[in-house]
Amino acid sequence: AIHIAFLQGVNVGRKNKIGLKEALGKLGLSKVQTYIQSGNVLFASDDDEAALRPRIEQEIEKAFGLSITVIIRTSAE
Repeated sequence: AIHIAFLQGVNVGRKNKIGLKEALGKLGLSKVQTYIQSGNVLFASDDDEAALRPRIEQEIEKAFGLSITVIIRTSAE
């Protein structure tokens, strides 16, 4: 399934600018694409939101030292 992750606190400015594509690729997610520097990430995964959200939040904190809330929706939603 295609999912969209919305990361709060990541934007086009220099504050909290991070390499999301590389970080999420390390989690085994496929087809990872970022949408400009908006904090929006599209990716494919068979896992549901309940499994994905904590993994993504933990990887961002581990890789970048940022505590960021992630909202995940499927492409259908």
